[in-house]
Amino acid sequence: MLPLVKNQTYSYGTGIVHKFGGTSVKNAERMSAVKDLVFNDTHAIIVVSATKGTTDALQQALDAAQNQLPIDPIIDPVITAHALLIDTLLSGEEKSRLRKILHQDAANIKNILSTVAFVTSYSHKIRDLVLSYGELWSAQILSAYLAQDRPAYYLDAIEIIHTYLYQDTLAIDWEKSEACLNEFLQQHPDALWVIPGFTARDSSGRRTILGRNGSDFSAAILAKLVRARELIIWTDVDGVYSADPRKVPSAFVLEELSYHEAVELAYFGAGVLHPKSIAPAIEHHIPILIRNSYNPKAPGTLIHEQIKPPQRSIRGISSIEHVALINIEGAGMLGVSGFAAKVFSLLQAKNISIILISQASSEHSICFAIPSAQAEKALAVLNEHLAFELQERIIEKISVDSHCSILAIVGEGMIGTRGIIAKLSQSLADAHVNIRAIAQGSSERNVSIVLSTQDINRALRAVHGGFYLSNKTISIGIIGSGLVGGTLLEQIEHIRAHLAQHEGINLYVRGIANSKMMRLAQQHLEQPDKVEERPLDLNVFAQHIIAEDMPHAVIIDCTANQDIANHYLTWMEMGAHIITPNKRAGSGDFAYYQAIKARSKAWGRHFLYETTVCAGLPVIKTLQDLIQTGDEIYSIEGTVSGTLGYIFHQLFTGEPYSQVVKQAKQLGYTEPDPRDDLSGMDVARKMVCLARELGLATTLSDVNVENLIPEPLQSVSVEEFLSRLPEFDSLMQQRIDAAKTKGEKLVYVGAITGGGEVNVAIKGYPLDHPFARLTGADNMLCFRTKRYDKQPLIIQGPGAGADVTAAGIFADLLRLVSMIA
Repeated sequence: MLPLVKNQTYSYGTGIVHKFGGTSVKNAERMSAVKDLVFNDTHAIIVVSATKGTTDALQQALDAAQNQLPIDPIIDPVITAHALLIDTLLSGEEKSRLRKILHQDAANIKNILSTVAFVTSYSHKIRDLVLSYGELWSAQILSAYLAQDRPAYYLDAIEIIHTYLYQDTLAIDWEKSEACLNEFLQQHPDALWVIPGFTARDSSGRRTILGRNGSDFSAAILAKLVRARELIIWTDVDGVYSADPRKVPSAFVLEELSYHEAVELAYFGAGVLHPKSIAPAIEHHIPILIRNSYNPKAPGTLIHEQIKPPQRSIRGISSIEHVALINIEGAGMLGVSGFAAKVFSLLQAKNISIILISQASSEHSICFAIPSAQAEKALAVLNEHLAFELQERIIEKISVDSHCSILAIVGEGMIGTRGIIAKLSQSLADAHVNIRAIAQGSSERNVSIVLSTQDINRALRAVHGGFYLSNKTISIGIIGSGLVGGTLLEQIEHIRAHLAQHEGINLYVRGIANSKMMRLAQQHLEQPDKVEERPLDLNVFAQHIIAEDMPHAVIIDCTANQDIANHYLTWMEMGAHIITPNKRAGSGDFAYYQAIKARSKAWGRHFLYETTVCAGLPVIKTLQDLIQTGDEIYSIEGTVSGTLGYIFHQLFTGEPYSQVVKQAKQLGYTEPDPRDDLSGMDVARKMVCLARELGLATTLSDVNVENLIPEPLQSVSVEEFLSRLPEFDSLMQQRIDAAKTKGEKLVYVGAITGGGEVNVAIKGYPLDHPFARLTGADNMLCFRTKRYDKQPLIIQGPGAGADVTAAGIFADLLRLVSMIA
């Protein structure tokens, strides 16, 4: 192998550096998975973190010792867990050797902590030494495990990575590190090298650490040293997400990121990346691949230089919590040069890190964000050293809010794109989130805002929805999973992909409920692994559907339930639109109906109910169009019950009333209790809905309804009703015969007169009348208006059935999308 020379292009073996995080090596099962993942690598560098929880436990032990608290309850479980790893994965001499090392290390740690407890403090060198043990253990165990099948060697990182301090900042001695690594690699060119992350050698030769989560940095350093073809960082998630999926359910894995985007996201809290891990890769254009060791089939996120032109203006959204916002105000600051430098010098002297700076152009105020844990110290420093300015009123006040968070949007596509901040502000305003401070760098790749911590989750979801989802994206909840609701779900699923691809309409059915249970999905019900089933809670259901990361939400009520209808106003106030075939709200309490209509306008919500009358026929919309275009309605008359239309058509053929009712029930045309249809109340509700469209304050009590149920059978059981109905066949037959004698056919119709009277009754019509020519379950409505007087406007078609009703609801859904887009 050629020796490394500065600026020489060089690759080691397969050119791959792997880094496995703590969750990827947390137990024997995961280490076995690591073995499978590197199975095909004969030459590679493998960097490992401490097993999950080990570094935290070692830090807890340090703090316990400093406070003279027991350390054994903390240290012993860690040692036991690593001993179990050794016993499970290894055997023979290697098992004995590593067990001996482990127990000697445990004794050393306890001796160190005993000293810490005695002096009640510890230096950063003691901290670095103790905290590094976790990586040393996991690397030695993994290397011994891999060596059972192939050449694999453990190499302590302090033998390779050399560091020094430059102005109190840890820096890498690249030339020395490069030479050391090359020396080791030449000894065993065809092997796997397992190296502990997080740890390195300082300029005095002692062990130091690269900072918490520094194993990514270790891997990036090694990738740069060997000019790696690729750096793979194995985690427990599928890649870098567009936002934190724990806070934004609609977040998705990003296919790729530029180096600059990755740096920005890492700095502002993207958990799977360490900010320092990007810089070493940039110099030699080394691609970084973020992958999931638990799901290796997932493609992951590729971080590289030659990214495709961005399809969206932003690439990702991240956040930092536990932030304090310090604000300094004063008219005396105007035009005073060097004031900001003085403030920041004071903070630097106390090692207080500034995350974000924002200053008004008037120079009247300057604010900056720092970690909340440093707020008290920062305020004390500023009050002490700016006492003169405060006394002379050069500065009016120094205030601090320790309960803030920072939200950052990042993306190459933001460069030169107009309206980014406007869209960000609008998304937050729609979510009722106030911006405390805002900052944007001249590179235009990042816009950061400071807001109240209590708003951060809502803000993340709102901004994600505003930038990533088209305005034609809607969260859908369906209540009523019977024939109509189930058919609607099938219709949506059948055309959903086409609508997304060709129309930009994204329909997410995120919940469906029946009277007892509900199924809730984070994105869409067709992803069963992400669906939760639980007892029905209408409040929880609505809160889930009305999601802050979705631009719009609609609840579709496919029931005939009054209690469900009673929730409409609440749901609309929460932010949902309503679509329903349920006639209860449209024909029930008039004051409630008026409130729905008024609030829908005031709140910008849509209440769509085309299918309350004649299923999928365009009745409501036609009537609204006539009125809105200035036509005058003289009367409305029609047969609006498919069930009763079928019954009266069959009666005209000579079949007895009781037999026709039984047939209708068997065919599924009637409700389980046919009297729900025969009472005429369903027709009455439909006519009340139409009357209210005309501006009438009609209620059900105003409607004259002819009840088709013989009075003696109105209160008996369904079984008794059906068995005794033949006793009354003759009464209906007499009316049929009388109509035939007059050359008429009986039809059950609803009518609204010009004077506003509403009647529902049996009427006879000449055989050439459109109503008399109806067959089966068809509905027909006749509008007589100023424009359609001599020849009325007639709407005819199927007025019942799951397919046509669901299609009518679906049409309302698409109409809603066109209204809100």
